[in-house]
Amino acid sequence: MYGNSLPGSDNHVRSPAQRRFASVGPTFATLKAARYASLLCLFAAACSGGSPTSAPTQAPANTPAVSVAPSPSPVSSPSPSPAPQPTATAEPTQAAPSANTVWVGNTDGEGVYLRRTPTLDDRAQAYPDDTPLTIIGEDVEGDGQQWHHVRAPDGAEGYVPTMYTVDTPP
Repeated sequence: MYGNSLPGSDNHVRSPAQRRFASVGPTFATLKAARYASLLCLFAAACSGGSPTSAPTQAPANTPAVSVAPSPSPVSSPSPSPAPQPTATAEPTQAAPSANTVWVGNTDGEGVYLRRTPTLDDRAQAYPDDTPLTIIGEDVEGDGQQWHHVRAPDGAEGYVPTMYTVDTPP
């Protein structure tokens, strides 16, 4: 009865409520639908972390499209956080002593080679005296001497002769 004519044509039949608001602008129902659509978009954006993930739906063919500008939301300016206060802790220059830490020593300043296997010929990398080494495994015997299985400060793992380590920090 009221919806049989094409929207936008001058000869379609309007209900009394439609005639009353025809000169005012969009109908109340159109504004209400646009309001719900904008609230739905805001809710979807808030739930998805900022951007909607689903495709927008198309408006029904018998309602005119209404462009609704989003209302500005209040944005709170970030409040300055208190500056971190320096703490009175000493900065360690070397690893804290523990039962599983040894230091390179007894090398007359030559340092020691970390080896991939507990043999003298398998040199990987040299470390200077006073370098902390973390013991990560059982001591083993190889090439006629005892070896610590260790991890260096740079994360390299291997073996060093026990005679080139000391148990107390330098």
